[in-house]
Amino acid sequence: MMRQIKPTKEQLRMALTVFMTAAAILIFSYLLYNGKSFVRAINAFTGHLTAILCGIVIAYVLSPIQNFLEHYLIAPLYMRAGYDAFNDLRKKRVMRRISVTITMGFFVLLVYSLIAIIGPQLYMSVRTILYNLPVYTRNINRFFSHAFEENPEVQANVNLLINKISDALMDFVQEKIWPQLTNIIQIISKFALNVATGIINFFVGAIIATYLLYSKDKFCAQGKQFAYAFFSERTANEIVGECRYIHYTFIGFITGKIVDSIIIGLLCFLFTSLLKTPFPVLVSFIVGITNVIPFFGPYIGGIVGGILVFMINPLDALVFIVMVILLQQFDGNILGPKILGDSTGLTSFWVIFAIMFFGALWGLAGWVIGVPLFAVIYHGIGRWITHLLRKRALPSDTETYKDVAYFKDGRICYLHDHSNKEFNARQPASSWSRIFKFRRGTKRSGKDKSE
Repeated sequence: MMRQIKPTKEQLRMALTVFMTAAAILIFSYLLYNGKSFVRAINAFTGHLTAILCGIVIAYVLSPIQNFLEHYLIAPLYMRAGYDAFNDLRKKRVMRRISVTITMGFFVLLVYSLIAIIGPQLYMSVRTILYNLPVYTRNINRFFSHAFEENPEVQANVNLLINKISDALMDFVQEKIWPQLTNIIQIISKFALNVATGIINFFVGAIIATYLLYSKDKFCAQGKQFAYAFFSERTANEIVGECRYIHYTFIGFITGKIVDSIIIGLLCFLFTSLLKTPFPVLVSFIVGITNVIPFFGPYIGGIVGGILVFMINPLDALVFIVMVILLQQFDGNILGPKILGDSTGLTSFWVIFAIMFFGALWGLAGWVIGVPLFAVIYHGIGRWITHLLRKRALPSDTETYKDVAYFKDGRICYLHDHSNKEFNARQPASSWSRIFKFRRGTKRSGKDKSE
């Protein structure tokens, strides 16, 4: 009989590595030459799952409210009655139904309040702006006319520029807009259909969110089952731990940013009402919504709101801009750090980078989730680098490397030690130093000659 050859674990691991490498190369080659087709396919696929994605987002945002209700309101009531709701499966199910019902009721009440209270005022504000647009245009012209009364030449140049812009707009409308009127109607119809579809997906997502909130513990348990079934104990622990870190980062940033934006919107409404700023509900809504976008959001809200107020009264616009700047200083230095804390651990540069990079990829959604997503990536890369450094018995803290010139035989050679001259450790003289040294040398040589 022939002896059966059984591959060893090392051989199986090597075969799996070769297969995964070949698959990665094939996938990379396909994406390199068919990237646009792949993106269109992904967008088409996710388009059919919009309602589910919407439900996941709603459930994720509402999850802290449900946790608060269970741990701080409902469970203590059970404890007073002599029951441990978390260890009694039947009581836990009842507690989960009550918490989900209250959470979704709060969500429905919040949406209804936004539609019933803010909606009509937003509609009336926009309608008033559109109706009085000619009046606002005259106000702006009158403002610039008074500003340029003492400078007729500047006024003439400004009027000439305005006329050129008006002629260019008329030519654009006649040459581009009217011939494409049919396409524009189709685009508007498609936009209206997308809005209607979005509303439907939102309500379907709310229904899906109800089931997700009720079964979230089961989904988490199934994820842990999968990790411990297919990976070693240490690897599975690392995966579960990283998932917890991702959850803490996202939930801390998103919920904190929402609470922060609501407070800023309410404060803006309070101050604009006291200052009698035009359209206080509309501009406060814009400031609050755009405040969700990190870093750039306050500037966007201030500029958009300032333009709306400027059309009515330029002086009110100046007061509004000053008020928004002061409000954002309060938010950035006091309120934001108090609510968010150090939820991302990113410096200002990486925050700007994350917003611009993911904003270019995913638009508005990238602006909102780009910061926590990049924080997770940054954390993962940091853990990987720390692991590699410790394997080589090298220090892993960043502060140590600020003064490192190079390593030699496992010993740290520092920049402040001028005896360390290898690997360009000695900084060359700057151009200014060379210039001044050359001048001093020239003066000294001239003096020597005179002597």
